[in-house]
Amino acid sequence: MYIVTFHTQSAAFMYKRLLEQNGIKVELMPTPRKISSSCGISARIFEESAMKYVINDLDAIYDEEFNLIFKNA
Repeated sequence: MYIVTFHTQSAAFMYKRLLEQNGIKVELMPTPRKISSSCGISARIFEESAMKYVINDLDAIYDEEFNLIFKNA
């Protein structure tokens, strides 16, 4: 499982639509307090194949232990 954070709420919804259109399971959820984010919505993804769908407004991706594995500069 991975947690994806975003700069904006609209980006979270755009990412969810993108993944669903490509058959990847995704759930939107409140951002865990241990993870900082510009908006309060995160996406929970269960498939590593979702990693190839990185959008400009994506902030970071964390693993299930909340270790940072990707940071969008």
